[in-house]
Amino acid sequence: MLSCLLLCISSLTAQTSADYHDLLLYQGTPTSMEERDAKGNLVIPATYVDQGAWHGFHLPDTPEYFGSFTGPLFIAQEYSLHLSDSLQRLSLKNMDSGQSLDFAQATQSQIYSRPDALVQQFRWPELSLEMSLSYSDNRTSVIRTRLINNTMSPQLWQLSWSGVPFSSHPKFPEHRVIKRLDSWKTGIRWHLNPIMETWQMQLADAEYEIWFDREMQIELLQDQGYRASTSTVSLAAGEKQEFLSAQRYFHTQAERISHQPPQWNEIDRALDTNRARWQQRIDRAISGGDLTYRKMAVKSMLTLMHNWRSPAGALLHDAVTPSVTYKWFNGVWAWDSWKQAVALSRFDTELAKSNILAMFDYQFTAEDRVRPQDAGSLPDAIFYNKDPARGGEGGNWNERNGKPPLATWAVWEIYQRSGELEFVELMYPKLVAYHQWWYRNRDHNGNGLAEYGANLHPAHLKEGKPLREAIIEAAAWESGMDNAPRFDDDASVQVLENLDENGKLIGFSLSQESVDLNAYLFAEKDLLARMAKLQGLDRESSRWASEAAHLKELIQTRMFDERSGFFYDLRFDDSGSHKMTDAGKGVEGWIPLWAGAASASQAKLMVERHLTEKAFATKIPFPTVSADSPKFAATQYWRGPVWLDQALFGLMGLKKYGYDKEATRLATRLVDQGEGILQQAPIRENYDPLTGKGLHCTNFSWSASVLLLIYESWLSRP
Repeated sequence: MLSCLLLCISSLTAQTSADYHDLLLYQGTPTSMEERDAKGNLVIPATYVDQGAWHGFHLPDTPEYFGSFTGPLFIAQEYSLHLSDSLQRLSLKNMDSGQSLDFAQATQSQIYSRPDALVQQFRWPELSLEMSLSYSDNRTSVIRTRLINNTMSPQLWQLSWSGVPFSSHPKFPEHRVIKRLDSWKTGIRWHLNPIMETWQMQLADAEYEIWFDREMQIELLQDQGYRASTSTVSLAAGEKQEFLSAQRYFHTQAERISHQPPQWNEIDRALDTNRARWQQRIDRAISGGDLTYRKMAVKSMLTLMHNWRSPAGALLHDAVTPSVTYKWFNGVWAWDSWKQAVALSRFDTELAKSNILAMFDYQFTAEDRVRPQDAGSLPDAIFYNKDPARGGEGGNWNERNGKPPLATWAVWEIYQRSGELEFVELMYPKLVAYHQWWYRNRDHNGNGLAEYGANLHPAHLKEGKPLREAIIEAAAWESGMDNAPRFDDDASVQVLENLDENGKLIGFSLSQESVDLNAYLFAEKDLLARMAKLQGLDRESSRWASEAAHLKELIQTRMFDERSGFFYDLRFDDSGSHKMTDAGKGVEGWIPLWAGAASASQAKLMVERHLTEKAFATKIPFPTVSADSPKFAATQYWRGPVWLDQALFGLMGLKKYGYDKEATRLATRLVDQGEGILQQAPIRENYDPLTGKGLHCTNFSWSASVLLLIYESWLSRP
């Protein structure tokens, strides 16, 4: 019986199982450096990347490209581009007949992906070919090519690889991508021409190279192309021979010099280690449930791993970006990182911790030369390039605003998985400083209810005067709900200047105390109390618990509308405050349940009145705006679409208050009805709540994080 049990468990998690093949659609061949749809997504649905590398690949979709892994895609500091249609295409020449094998004529062929590799297998009567592409480190992808003589007679073969890079980007036809092509006995290196187009392509002295595990006959061809051929390979009857090659992308020459040439005996071990690491991840995260849901969970893990970037440029720690396939998402965002870290903690606690540290590398201090007034807070988003204020050339780095305070939750979840008190001790003072910033810089009237707002920033001032539209925009960004109806500009909105004790301007608030923000802050106080207790800081723990109890009372008594049975933001002025019921019901009203800040009776009223198909229990549950609101728009970003993080908070809130049956039903419906979630399609940024159609960005990390957490909480059960 024990052996049967072990076999059953193994079949659930083995990454080599066909169950976990082809979870994402990698097939496609680039035809230019950049092909995107109208939303800004790459046309090829998915890109295989691993180990935090900055380059990736696809699977061939036509016989013309069989024997190659199409691409590569490389990230030009902040933008995903393609260097070639196929930079390393294999040709197999029979030296006895002088004929080359036709891949289209193979009697058997298999092209597929598994979690740790892309794979191609071909069989002809006389020969079999097996190829796999996987990663040995954060700069090196390795192609393993194996020939097998299928006959009882010796054979002579020559293997040749060739490729040509794209000459230019379609938007910059005069700019030559390749500056110079070098070769040596075992490799080729392309030196890329520098360019700094802030919103399109950024390259310094970048280099791309191919290495072979033996001396080759290398010809440099026109258009910066090459052909690399082996000497004649003798295959005895039934013999197998293996060939290794490596592709590597470096942002700078200095980065390349810091990496040794490939050590082929070590690379073999590195590939074995990576394969074992993938198995460990799956073993940790996959525990049971229907095969369809297990496949979804592993697809979610793959999405996170493809979006993982290792340190480069201004990124000092490994971190997960929102999406390698969407034009603007090759950076690291604060609240994306917190949610991603929670999911990562389920299968890779070290990467989860690094994801947190990547943002906290840039926590502002009182000595910060740009924004000492924001000590404790963090940037909204960091990228390869810092912005000009910090001495960089980037345009995507953003310090105009913060993001909702979920970092303490993420650190606590990591601790729950790892049990490492040292990480709590490291992060606790940083989290305290972050938490206190909200009350110093975003509680305009000092009443204990914070507001979203904007940092002191050149984009928010003109001739020393506040720019209303820019500040309201930044405040909406700070909430994470960019165009939600509650942030529509109208006459009741005031832009308020926040001053320090010396009367110096330190930032701005809207005249709006947001229910989600204060529920997040309540949850932080509760978790900070637990962290303090762990460290023996009993007095601090008691203080945090007392503050949490007080804030909980404020949320329950001031932000809940008994008449409609829902939580709302508060609009305030010098005469008092009122609930923003006219803005309609938004998904932010469910955050007090996630945080545990609602009373049992308030939760009961919300479930009875608003967990209906006409409000928040839509086909895909928890739309950002209630479906019965006149401001509901099913496809307009934060005015209706379902963002899976908010859906998760709603589901967790239901479970916390004893409505797990309802949560299970809605969680199941979400994954069953969301377009492509249970199929090979990319995981989307958000979903139409009425139709289930996937919207906006593809391969979105926080959606993948949520699906993994939904699997764990509701779908991994027998």
